[in-house]
Amino acid sequence: MTRVLLPFDLPIYDRINSNHPLLVSLTDQSYPGIEFVRASAMGRPAYAAEAQRAAAALGERLAAGLGDIPRNEDALRQFIASRDPDSQARIDPAAELAFFHTAPMLLGQLPYLLHTESLTTLFHPMLVEGDCTGIELRQQYVYWFVRAMLEAPACRGIFTNLKSTQDQIDRVLASEVISRKTRHVPAGPHFTPNEEVRVAAAVERRRDKPDIDILFTNSWHQRTQSFVLRGGLDLLLAFFEIEPQFPTLRLTLRSGLPDILEGTDIARRVRGHPKIRLLPDRLSDDEMLELLLRADIFFLDAASLHSISILRAMYCGLACVVSDVPGYEEYVTPDETAIVVPGRRGAIYSEDPGSGWLRGDFRPMFRPEGGRLARVATVLQTLCASREARLALGAGARRHVIAHNSFAGWKRGFEAALRDALAG
Repeated sequence: MTRVLLPFDLPIYDRINSNHPLLVSLTDQSYPGIEFVRASAMGRPAYAAEAQRAAAALGERLAAGLGDIPRNEDALRQFIASRDPDSQARIDPAAELAFFHTAPMLLGQLPYLLHTESLTTLFHPMLVEGDCTGIELRQQYVYWFVRAMLEAPACRGIFTNLKSTQDQIDRVLASEVISRKTRHVPAGPHFTPNEEVRVAAAVERRRDKPDIDILFTNSWHQRTQSFVLRGGLDLLLAFFEIEPQFPTLRLTLRSGLPDILEGTDIARRVRGHPKIRLLPDRLSDDEMLELLLRADIFFLDAASLHSISILRAMYCGLACVVSDVPGYEEYVTPDETAIVVPGRRGAIYSEDPGSGWLRGDFRPMFRPEGGRLARVATVLQTLCASREARLALGAGARRHVIAHNSFAGWKRGFEAALRDALAG
């Protein structure tokens, strides 16, 4: 049996989505001859010593791959320390392979397969998505460090659920070695056979459903700042405007409210509103599915792509409202499978002229703009006024996911990447 290490419960992953459901859905499956094992909860002396040796070897490799940037020992030490010595000391070097996500968070104790959705997150924690204004990527040490890590033999493969991210990796990292290692595997949402039956029944019930439910969900990690980054503030203001026109309209917020709203009139209205349900606590997977099954409209006018959220909502046949930020165009066709509200991309993203990297600035999300609020309100008003429009949009979304984003395809692509990485 071949052992593949899953390090997602290590401290190093506390701030980068740890056991994210998009990937847990893959590693919860069985693959002949492969056993997934967790990283050790407690470090062992032998693991720590191996991590120290790996750190020393990695430091020399990274220092040799800096392009035209002069060697900087402080930057090198900071980068290696960002991999967290405690986490590295819990990684069993006897496994045949590690499966990482988001960024190469290993020092080189064993070969690894890496999943990433966004190019920017490869440079975690030195670069933070949404806080990259004016950065020239190729002038950053982290760019060259990550490039050298991904070119190294220890990186056996990279896969991404977005074709646009594969294209960004090719263009921005500008490495034939990395490009040969990178593949695109379209993601798909996982539902059990019983859940699939429940979804199909819910789709039929919507044809005669008397009320209208808008659903907004926070990120899987539930940090309240993401309420704003996923479009929650604009949604609330638009809901307050249109709600009096629709007596049967309800809004469910599977989120807490961010600190910036506490003590404001908005927070008071939310908590006192008879048509708003606020769910700040973590819900079980079954409770989350029930929210999707009861909803009619799913709102995700976000600052960045959230694949698992939009794919699950589309599979459940919801009328989805999304933004025009990079990535959504791979999942939705405007007015056929979702309503796309324009303006986020231009307000948030700019291209780094030196590398072609799309850098984001999330600050506009915290400054609601009147024109955008009017567009959001109009979209919601139109969907609430027409059951036929909601059903047609949801049916198109469901057909698209079933045809192009099946879980079976997602699993096959992962298994192929995993076995290729094991084969070296």
